[in-house]
Amino acid sequence: MHVYVHSANTWLDGHVQECIKRHVPDAICHKNFTDIPEDADTVYQLLNGWELNHHFALLNRAKNGLLNAYPNSDALARKDHMASVVDYWITKRPESVLKGHSPATVKLSLDYSEYVEDALAAADDLTLLYSLEDNEAKDSSERDWWILKPAMIDCGHGIRIFSTIDELAGNLELAADISEEDEESEEDAETPDTKFESDDSAEGFKPSLSAPGLDSLDALITATGKLSVSGTNKIQDLVIDENERIPSALLREFVAQQYIVNIPPIDGRKWHVRAYVLSVGRLKVHVFNEMLALLALDDYEPPWKNPSLKSSLTNTALQDEEEFTSKESMRDFWKIDDDLLPGDWKQNVFNQACQISGELLRAAAHTMADKFTPLDKCFELFAIDFLIDSKGTAWLLEVNETPAFYEQGYAGELAQRLMESLICVTLEHMGMADMESEKNVQAKGRMVEVLDATKELARSNITEILPGAL
Repeated sequence: MHVYVHSANTWLDGHVQECIKRHVPDAICHKNFTDIPEDADTVYQLLNGWELNHHFALLNRAKNGLLNAYPNSDALARKDHMASVVDYWITKRPESVLKGHSPATVKLSLDYSEYVEDALAAADDLTLLYSLEDNEAKDSSERDWWILKPAMIDCGHGIRIFSTIDELAGNLELAADISEEDEESEEDAETPDTKFESDDSAEGFKPSLSAPGLDSLDALITATGKLSVSGTNKIQDLVIDENERIPSALLREFVAQQYIVNIPPIDGRKWHVRAYVLSVGRLKVHVFNEMLALLALDDYEPPWKNPSLKSSLTNTALQDEEEFTSKESMRDFWKIDDDLLPGDWKQNVFNQACQISGELLRAAAHTMADKFTPLDKCFELFAIDFLIDSKGTAWLLEVNETPAFYEQGYAGELAQRLMESLICVTLEHMGMADMESEKNVQAKGRMVEVLDATKELARSNITEILPGAL
């Protein structure tokens, strides 16, 4: 078996390779995927998500192969698509567990602050518009509060909390500001510094984003027939300060989710649960039996008392390493105080997470098959976040693709055990797991199977993943 491990969490790669060799001692681990022979019969790949075209091409050639990414999982990872999946599913199946565990969610297409009322009225669901209008006559403590999330950005960036139309509009960029910027751009364009070659030059016309009349991306693509941007290859993270207006016209697609106010704080801080969910082939779903509790940075107060996102958001990506380490923002869920909620609440929360996770992936496969394509030669690990309210109900928040793992503290220990279990389950799917070893049996036992839809979904009619231009 040929193995290529180059994950997004490089500190785990050596451990992953050791786990694989525990099952397949003669596995050949390659430092570069181009070293894998073209006629390799068995290939196992665990990647960081980039250059998937190359790796799908390699997967196509192997008779027995496995890759840690489905061709498409947007139905889960995009917040607006996931909202559609849940909405479709519970409309047809009102008895589904998703119905009582998904906060009210409205999909929005937003651009500028001045047009926010038009966007609310144009939404498929008018629940948000009516709620915000009703809130106007209420005291802030009696309102229904909402949380705005960009559909395609993770790590807590661009999230805002609001209860009125004016509050929502105040978080979006102003069209007037854009107009002023355009006027300045036009003035600069009147005296361009760049000289362009004539149309009859040897190399022809060379449009660029700095050329007059081509200051929009659409114009550049229209002129050239393709997109080519020179410069750095680094991916620029979109970071939006808490006090800045969101670049809503750039992001466009959002969801507004009902904000759950009544939660049981841990050490005075808001928190949510992260469950690690492994989807293998077409379609078996497992939930890892260890979960993380992720805590906000500051003490929790309802948004009308403390509008700071550091009090309300539990995304550890918004905290630097020193903060989440010193304040223990990532904790073992099973070691939370038993008296935080009545009864055997932790086991109840885990059971809810298992039921919701299995049902959600099943719903995605049935209702949005073009955006969730589980194939037999693929698997994918998701991190699914749940908020626990004061009654012990687990509310589905979002799904994260290719979750990041922190090396520090309990989170690092969990990640290593999770990889051991992931390798065991995925190699068993390939028929190559060594289940004679007690250590491997224990590793597999940490994964709880919550769904087996292999017969329900039958075989996919997708026989090959086209790699495109390599």
